Amino acid sequence: MGNAVELQKLLDIHFLDVLLKLVIIYGVSVIFSGLAKKFKQPAVLGYIIGGILLGLFLGARTQITFLTDLLGGFTIDGKTRVIYDLSQIGVILLLFMAGLGTDFKLLKENIAKSSVVAFLGVIATIVLTIGAFMLSDGNLKVAITMAVVLASTSVTISVGTLKEMGMLHKLTSVVITGAAIIDDIIGLVLITLLGIFMNPKFHGLDTEFYLILVKIFGLFIFIGIIGFIVYKMNEKIVGHSFYIKYHNQILMAVLAFCFILAYLSQYLGVSLIIGAYFAGLMLSVTKLKEAVEKNLNSLAELFFGPLFFMSIGLTLDLTNITEAILLGIMFTIVAALGKVIGCGFGAKLSGFDTRLSTKIGLGMIPRGEVSYISASLAAGMGLLKESHLSIAVIVIILTSTVTPTLLKKVYIHK
Repeated sequence: MGNAVELQKLLDIHFLDVLLKLVIIYGVSVIFSGLAKKFKQPAVLGYIIGGILLGLFLGARTQITFLTDLLGGFTIDGKTRVIYDLSQIGVILLLFMAGLGTDFKLLKENIAKSSVVAFLGVIATIVLTIGAFMLSDGNLKVAITMAVVLASTSVTISVGTLKEMGMLHKLTSVVITGAAIIDDIIGLVLITLLGIFMNPKFHGLDTEFYLILVKIFGLFIFIGIIGFIVYKMNEKIVGHSFYIKYHNQILMAVLAFCFILAYLSQYLGVSLIIGAYFAGLMLSVTKLKEAVEKNLNSLAELFFGPLFFMSIGLTLDLTNITEAILLGIMFTIVAALGKVIGCGFGAKLSGFDTRLSTKIGLGMIPRGEVSYISASLAAGMGLLKESHLSIAVIVIILTSTVTPTLLKKVYIHK
């Protein structure tokens, strides 16, 4: 009996500790997302900066200990099991909502132009980043991984800026949106493949390699079949006032559907983000899209999203912050050039003149959620050190803050 009481006390203390950490994390999220909004920046940027500063003063490896000493040694470790698990659910829901928010019709209508822009942008960014990283680090595995992490464009930042200027209907804006969606998908697939092929257990073109390919191929066939079934069932389910009567049950089923596909993807050796993204993409072509977005957006963006973005800041290695900032600035220039050159050339090949091609190239500069998620997954796979993660975060922050200003200049000043 005594042991049971002691155990319960320990569990209560642990729960209160987790609760206090969540209070602090969400408190900082509120402040910094509010500041980001005031300066007309995306909330994600506020979460990232807030997480970095929180890690700087209360992180498990902070060098600035006056606050932790004042609080009796209290720290917040982003790798704590509960925080890590909740942040992973955040990754799944963020990618699910990204898939759900994809304008499939728009993507289909401009698939040729957007694909050329996206592919050339990804190739140019990867080539330039690998070259720059080999010069500074010399580790090919890290260079390739960083190149893939920085290959994805943030749809949110570019689209948000263009929408604010009333330019979202322009053909250049449509191509930017489509290309950003496509290169996000490319980025997710590439980071998944890196996790497989750079795994120490991977032994080249043996039976296991072909088994991996069969699993990947099988997963995409399964996703395609499920997508077809979902599309065909759409009319029947929604047409009989089924949604109104079973509103909550449908939303729970949607969450289960998202988690099942994420689980299957991870189980088959493909990253869970692929399953989550395609679960959202499937539902984006159904009548459930608007209702699911309306009801689950808050869950993803207000509860799990901030926790994920803040937790990365808490795990960053800030012991060599000066070096990270210098390298971050260098790779920001490289990442920006990769998109301007690659996407600009792709736009030129697609029939745009130099001025419009430059607009498209500049619109593809920002890195955001997908790069952040890819970087954290790569670190989790052991492909990147935490010092590399710091560089990636700095690139995301700098490209996200510079792009809106550049877009406003080229779109307003003709």
